[in-house]
Amino acid sequence: MGSRREPEYDVEIGASVTASELTFHEVPDVESRHRASPRSEGTAGSDRSGVPRPVEPGKVYEDVRVDYRLASRVRPEED
Repeated sequence: MGSRREPEYDVEIGASVTASELTFHEVPDVESRHRASPRSEGTAGSDRSGVPRPVEPGKVYEDVRVDYRLASRVRPEED
């Protein structure tokens, strides 16, 4: 029989957003954080199409897609 692996993360959240047009009135200040007690490890990131980094205020972006993922795991305290 095949062996079953434990999941790499305890929690994973994913979201996708699409838009035919998108305009930013100002450059957003975006930050992702993950916290847990006693300790945690994690990752966050996005794949974007139609939207550069950084965006330009007032510019109209077309055919936009953003896929975002946040994942975290709790690590027990060591004795």
